[in-house]
Amino acid sequence: MKNIFKNYSLILLLLMLIISCTNNTNQEKAKYREVNNIPYYNNNNDQPEKTKLNLIIPENTTKPPVLIWIGQGAWAYVNRDVEMKICRRFAENGIFTISVGHRLSPALLKEPQIKQGIKHPEHIKDIAKAFKWVYENADKYNYSKQNIFVAGYSSGAHLAALLAMDSRYLNDLGLSNKMIRAIIPISGCYDIPKYKKVLIEENPKYEQIHINPVFGASLAEQVDASPNQYIDSLITPALFISDNETNVYHRFFDQDLREAKHDNVEFVYIYNKTHAELWHELGSKKPSKYRSLIVNYIQEKTIKQRE
Repeated sequence: MKNIFKNYSLILLLLMLIISCTNNTNQEKAKYREVNNIPYYNNNNDQPEKTKLNLIIPENTTKPPVLIWIGQGAWAYVNRDVEMKICRRFAENGIFTISVGHRLSPALLKEPQIKQGIKHPEHIKDIAKAFKWVYENADKYNYSKQNIFVAGYSSGAHLAALLAMDSRYLNDLGLSNKMIRAIIPISGCYDIPKYKKVLIEENPKYEQIHINPVFGASLAEQVDASPNQYIDSLITPALFISDNETNVYHRFFDQDLREAKHDNVEFVYIYNKTHAELWHELGSKKPSKYRSLIVNYIQEKTIKQRE
């Protein structure tokens, strides 16, 4: 079995990053159009404005790969419209990009008056329903259902990983995680009990205002929400990227995957960008070697369509 964790793989990955950045900088940006606020629920829910999609459709493309983008926001502040800057940058590279919203947990971190909301597993159930919509509407919008990539930032990275690794949520909808071409979780956490430990060492209040409202108060609930519990179910290629504030969470997960000897998984550690800086760079109109790395990864993993 090929071991992508050997040192030479990191060298190749960095070379790929440099080459792809050069290519994408010189490449003419694709034009795109947008279709916003498409509901993906077939029935009513308690946060109907959140369970919608925004489509960014590159022009003059035939069966392009599609990227489902799940935004950041601590599972409580996610806003698909705020993520559109990032999604537009990917669409400029010929990738059909979809900004996905989902129902939110209580916003106790910043807005303690907002005490209503959902907790795990409702977020991931929404994402599974959004994936179903994307899969079923491929012919309508002329993108490739063979090339559905799922990426996310921060809390969205956790959900992207969980969708691919805990197959229950797609299976419940008659789908399979085999339908995911690859995942690209960026700056997320994948072991909730360890995430909790790091946070409450910083400030014990995080347990009551963040962890418990999002995942539940019991260890069993928090373990259930942890992608690292489903490592044996990871069958899709994956590119995990972390910034200098989330590297600690990635190292936990990296070690778990090393021990499981998983194939086709790559880690990139970024040491010169904070959590906020990396997110802003991905949406910037200026060239970004990290965005180019993601674009190149999608292009490399895309299954070519038969003529």
